[in-house]
Amino acid sequence: MDIESRLSISFYKPIATISEAHKIYVVQHMETNKIYIKKILDIYNKSVYEHLRNNPIPHTPRIYEVYEEVNQLYIIEEYISGDTMEQLLESNMSFSNEKIRDIAIQLCTIVKELHDCVPSIIHRDIKPSNIILSPSGELFLLDFNAAKYHSDYKEEDTTLLGTKGYAAPEQYGFGVSTTQTDIYAIGMLLKELTSCPAYLESRQKNEFTSIITKCTKLNASERYKDVNSILRILCKNESTSMEPAGKLPSWTSYLPPGFQKLSPINMLLSGAGYAFLFWLCLTLEVEDTTPAALLFERIFCLLMILSIIFCTANYRNVQSQFPPCRTKKLPLRILAVLLFDVLIFFAFMTIMVLIVSIIS
Repeated sequence: MDIESRLSISFYKPIATISEAHKIYVVQHMETNKIYIKKILDIYNKSVYEHLRNNPIPHTPRIYEVYEEVNQLYIIEEYISGDTMEQLLESNMSFSNEKIRDIAIQLCTIVKELHDCVPSIIHRDIKPSNIILSPSGELFLLDFNAAKYHSDYKEEDTTLLGTKGYAAPEQYGFGVSTTQTDIYAIGMLLKELTSCPAYLESRQKNEFTSIITKCTKLNASERYKDVNSILRILCKNESTSMEPAGKLPSWTSYLPPGFQKLSPINMLLSGAGYAFLFWLCLTLEVEDTTPAALLFERIFCLLMILSIIFCTANYRNVQSQFPPCRTKKLPLRILAVLLFDVLIFFAFMTIMVLIVSIIS
């Protein structure tokens, strides 16, 4: 840790200990007086924490500082108020089927955001003590100590990083952790919520048996393919009020870049940009060509530029289809995206030349 990092860390004054054994403390910034959580980790994936710091995931603690020294990682993260799911279960709190569905939808929505990263982030330690419910009912997923990036290399897990009872079989050395590993833990969480004494005493009909069964298959390939599959089942015939607070409707992901967040300013600027692009391409003039070829060239030029824009903006996670874009190193990923754009350009140009030569 350099002098600047030491100085930055020194501004956080410990005011309480959450767990001395796990080196987790409540700290206060001496200038702003804001409260944060400080963690000192012995087992960690630094690049995951750096990614989360630079690309915050909704409903996970915001990471503010990441420093490494002598095989330990120092983390300063957002303090989130509320009760853990473990505390609520220990208090014998009874959850209705409706509340369990809401919890599952919120959790799956967070996990989907992690799995949609490029490459995917696998949490690998989803359990009641790592889930907080705020007083307003919002759910937060904590603790990325065991998290890792999804890898295409089929190396088996050799060390159990997770919690017994929630860790999938592959985390015990019987395979490689994938996004299905988190799906297993989601199933185990639902199983605990629907088998606790308070739930059984309420004599509710367990509406989640089939989901739990499929999520917790020993063979990862027999589980749900992704959390979207679980979300579709959970949200079936449910009103939009079941969507987690602050979460945009799923249909917005199909809107063009600039419109997906439904921000009026972004939509206005993007709309003007798209209008200018349409005007530019559809008024394009090419010498020595037939009217039919000119019309084709204008439309094809428009499609080519739109394809490059959509690729660069990672529309519908299209970059995941190009393996070089999956690298976790930002400079290499930028180069990979540029290469992807160049390939799209030459592919469109080649096809356009061939078709124009035929219709001319």
